[in-house]
Amino acid sequence: MTVIAGVDVGGTKTSAVLLGEDRALAAVTSVPTDASGPGGVYESTTHAIEELAAAGSVLRLDALGIGIAGLVDNRRGTVNHAVNLGINDVPLEIGSLLADRFGTVTNVENDVNASALGAYVQMSASEEIDDLAYLSIGTGIAAGVVLNGRLHRGRRGVAGEIGHLPVAAGGPECACGLRGCLEAVASGRAIERAWPVAAGRNSATELFAASRRDEAAARVAGEIADHLAGAILLLAVTYDAERVVLGGGVAEARTPLREAVDDGLRRLERRSAFVRALELPARLRLCADEPIGAIGAAVAAAGRLPQGTAPRPRAEQ
Repeated sequence: MTVIAGVDVGGTKTSAVLLGEDRALAAVTSVPTDASGPGGVYESTTHAIEELAAAGSVLRLDALGIGIAGLVDNRRGTVNHAVNLGINDVPLEIGSLLADRFGTVTNVENDVNASALGAYVQMSASEEIDDLAYLSIGTGIAAGVVLNGRLHRGRRGVAGEIGHLPVAAGGPECACGLRGCLEAVASGRAIERAWPVAAGRNSATELFAASRRDEAAARVAGEIADHLAGAILLLAVTYDAERVVLGGGVAEARTPLREAVDDGLRRLERRSAFVRALELPARLRLCADEPIGAIGAAVAAAGRLPQGTAPRPRAEQ
C-alpha cells in the first residue's frame, strides 16, 4: 500500500495526516510548533511525522509533503522569510533535510497553497469543479489558487499574495511597509486591534457573533466584511474560479462570518450590475473542518511519485 504523509507547519501547532491507498485519512496528529527558528521548526516537524507514523503503524513513507508559511521555493524545497516561525532571509532547506531524515520523496509548498489544494480535494469529492480560490484569513491574508485541477504558484511563487494590496487610503501601516493593505485592515491581527477581547479568546469569533445584536460590533464587522468582499471580487475577476473558499483562523467564526461577508457582497451587488452577474454569494463556501493544509501537502507530494506508483488524485501539484 502506498502511504503518503502531509504536514502543515503553523505558527502555534504542526498538524500531520497520513493518507492511505484510497486517499482516506489513515491517521491524524498534531504537536506544538517550536517557532524559535530553523532548528526548532525542523525538530517539531520531525516529531509530528514520527508521531504520525507511530499512530498509523507505518515503517516507511512513500512520499512526504510539507506546507509551511513564508517564501517557498518549491523546486529547491526551501523556505525563508517565515517571520512567525523565526526563519529569516537565510533559506531553510527543509525539503532535503526531511528527505534525508525519512528516506523518502519530499515536496515543500507554501502553507496557503497547500490549503488551497486540500480544499479543492475535499470539495471536488462532492462537486464537479475545476477551479477554486482559497482565501486564508488568519494572522495575515493570502490566497491560493487551483486552476484546471492544478495548483497555480506563479513565476516567483507569490501568486495569490493579495494581502499586500493597498485597499484603504491612509490606513494603518502593514508589515510589508505599505499602508492600508488588505492584511492591515481585515486580517486576524487587524480584528484583534479593532475588537480586543480577553487573553485566550478569539476576537473574530466574538466580533462576528456579537455583530448580530450589538451596533458597535455590527459596524466593525461590516467594515471588515466589506474589505473581504472586495478581496473575493478581486479573486473572481482575476481567476474566475468556480468556488471561493474562506479559511484560516478567522474562518473559525463560521456562520456569522459567512453571513457578514454575504452582506458585504450584496452591498457590492447593489452598486454594480456587473458584480451581480458574477453571482459571488452562490460561489462562496466555508472551509471544511478538516486539516486541509496537511491533506493538500500530502496530495502535492503524491504528484512527485513516478506515474503508476500510486493512484493519481484529481488535484495535481
